[in-house]
Amino acid sequence: MRTDKTAAQVAGSSSCPASGPVGVGELHREWILVGWEKQVGDGPFIFREKLGKYYDFSAHDVVLYDDFDPQKRVAHSAEEYGTFWEPSFSALRSVRHHVVNGPEVASGSGDLTASTLEFEALIEAADGKVTRIRTRSSLVWRCSGAGWKIIREHNSSVVIPSVLPRPSAELI
Repeated sequence: MRTDKTAAQVAGSSSCPASGPVGVGELHREWILVGWEKQVGDGPFIFREKLGKYYDFSAHDVVLYDDFDPQKRVAHSAEEYGTFWEPSFSALRSVRHHVVNGPEVASGSGDLTASTLEFEALIEAADGKVTRIRTRSSLVWRCSGAGWKIIREHNSSVVIPSVLPRPSAELI
């Protein structure tokens, strides 16, 4: 069931908006479509500049993971997570995203809520090689004095082949 209201907003105990441009659903959509987008000619990727409004840089209970990271590392701070992505993302020529499904927002308890969405990305390397991925993204957000901030992230990606294999004669 999709809802943009969390238990905290219904109970009145949270100061973060339940919906609208700074509600979790729209923030998750903006996080991928703006924060992780890269146009041809963009300068170096500075994680805090591009995505600082979404992550809690002061929390000590952060856990962030994306299986698209070749080293499969887990970050325990937003600052550390940025160091995973700045070199490789800066080296890319462009990255374009579109949302395939969601966001779906689930009620949490207190000042926590979770959201999921599925997106596809077309990633162009500096050498012109293009990779297409489909990713399922799950985020946990905490309401802070600065609004909703990500404290948990789990992204699972699959590479989509550019040319699908031709079915074998047995399958026809």
